[in-house]
Amino acid sequence: MAKINISWDRSQRNSDANPILKKFARWMTDHGYRDASIDDYLRAIGLFLRTIKTVTPSIEEAREYHSNMAASNLARATVNIRRAALVAFFGSQGLELNLPYLKPNNQVPYFFEENDVALILNSCTNTKHYAILNLMFHCMLRVSDLCNLEDGDIDLKTLTLRIRNGKGGKSALLPIPPECAGVLRSYLEVRPPMMIDGKQYLFYTDWCQKWSRRGIEQMFRYWKDRAGVTKPGGVHVFGRHTPASIMVKNGCDVYSLQQLMRHSSIKTTARYLHTDIATLRKKQIEFLDL
Repeated sequence: MAKINISWDRSQRNSDANPILKKFARWMTDHGYRDASIDDYLRAIGLFLRTIKTVTPSIEEAREYHSNMAASNLARATVNIRRAALVAFFGSQGLELNLPYLKPNNQVPYFFEENDVALILNSCTNTKHYAILNLMFHCMLRVSDLCNLEDGDIDLKTLTLRIRNGKGGKSALLPIPPECAGVLRSYLEVRPPMMIDGKQYLFYTDWCQKWSRRGIEQMFRYWKDRAGVTKPGGVHVFGRHTPASIMVKNGCDVYSLQQLMRHSSIKTTARYLHTDIATLRKKQIEFLDL
């Protein structure tokens, strides 16, 4: 019997489960928030309301909640996303909430080695998952970019990929490497086209639904575990930090990398200008010989 086209995942139904969240979702839509931001903010506010156990939170409760997050072991980027969600949530009710922005740590990002990438890709026996991971890695896509891709965004004749309304509302045209294009062709040969909410997404789940960030992360971790890769890092590390680090190590200039990663500031790209230990050791031996 075929799977019915219903998701029982409660995490994807927050906006329906709570009228407060449903109203907040409508407000964000009316104010032009991106789909990815709406999903992130709904999850963040859903967690906030469950934590403080009320649907009518006060500004004082929001400030205390944010303060506790800031003092926890949460990544600063996560705290800042939840901060933005809180500000938007209270703003949707006509209230002004001021919360401090945590300056991100300018640390060298986690990344996988080339061998780790090969292990993960070689472990993947699912044609669809293999195409997703290949495209994410070679085009350095954010998860939200990949989930929103439609068939018309891929041109396998010119080997280009169009990002529409990406992070910050920006669009971009990216090159697709020939090897990756071959993987996509193999995938499209077996994938039937499917209309979901009036859109023909390049990738959709076995349940005939649009992929979610959580679904992509879970899929990646499955194949990472199966490959026996134990280094820290999820799908964002795989699709963004790792190819950037590999390109820098192989001599790519920072300006080209900035364009490929679609960073607004070259300072963000400069975080990847670290040198791997093997290269440092080689230079140490070469230039520190007494």
